[in-house]
Amino acid sequence: MAEKKVRVGLIGLGSISYAHEAGYSELGEDCQIVALCDINEEEVNNRIGMYAGAKGYTRYQELLDNPSVDMVDITVPHVMHYEIAKAALEKGKHVLVEKPITVISSQAEELIALAKQKGLKFSVAENTHFVTAYLKAEEILKQGLLGDIWSVRTLIAGSEAYRIKDPNLWHGKAPYGGVILDSSVHNFYLFKWLFGGVKDVLGFASKIIPEGEMEDNGLILGHLANGAEFLLHTSCTFEIPWTERVEIYGSQGGMIIDQLVDPVVKYYMGSGDIDGTVVEGVPFDPMAWKFNSMIAEVGDFVHAVIEDRPPRIDPQDALYALKAAEAVARSIETKKFVSM
Repeated sequence: MAEKKVRVGLIGLGSISYAHEAGYSELGEDCQIVALCDINEEEVNNRIGMYAGAKGYTRYQELLDNPSVDMVDITVPHVMHYEIAKAALEKGKHVLVEKPITVISSQAEELIALAKQKGLKFSVAENTHFVTAYLKAEEILKQGLLGDIWSVRTLIAGSEAYRIKDPNLWHGKAPYGGVILDSSVHNFYLFKWLFGGVKDVLGFASKIIPEGEMEDNGLILGHLANGAEFLLHTSCTFEIPWTERVEIYGSQGGMIIDQLVDPVVKYYMGSGDIDGTVVEGVPFDPMAWKFNSMIAEVGDFVHAVIEDRPPRIDPQDALYALKAAEAVARSIETKKFVSM
């Protein structure tokens, strides 16, 4: 048990907040949810009864004025991340904000500088670094089993059709409700973590769901830091469980990760290795792999506050991912490669 509980205020009670709540519940005596805020008062009233003594708010400013709140967890529409995170840091609260860090990189830079100035923990809920399959991939890459990396292909896909069609929700709405900003940051974070980042990007976007104002499909080409080629495909129009697939091909072998396939991770050492090698320790759980990684990201941040250490997710890496997404937007506009 921690000497002092981290007292948490939740700002935003949409669907993603349930995974975050589960993360705090798993921490037991290390933390306590003491405040909840959402513009939907009925939702606040429905959820507040789960936490003895917790206060409910419909204005985030009032939650930030609560002296019992040590940190805030922000899960609101992307365009509101900067405003709320800045206000929280100015009030002396540690901040965990959902990805993307902000919608404009200059805003993210300001938040990072403000947190440093205030001596506060500030991080982004980037679950990629807590996905078991990617942690295993990191081990294999460090061992050099695949040789020099020549090509990487990724897919992030699922369905947001019902949200895009709902006029009361922000998904699919201009200018920040597109799938590229929402999803590609995960892969750009992955590319930074496992491959040192990207050199350039060429983006393509399309819209299938007529009710949407922004792209719901994105295709991004480019080169990794070592010159290898990458292909990043993201869509919120696939009527399948949300999944991520990563294919890594090197001079000696290749590895395939797919959250909808059992086993989730296998690697192959050359064209004659038909059976491949199963990477053990990666559970096949299409409905929970993402949820569990979110629980882990929340736990890491709380322990970072308790232990006074940096969170695993460096906000500079989340900023990098956002800058890559901004480069894709410029590429789509100019129809040219954009250098990072």
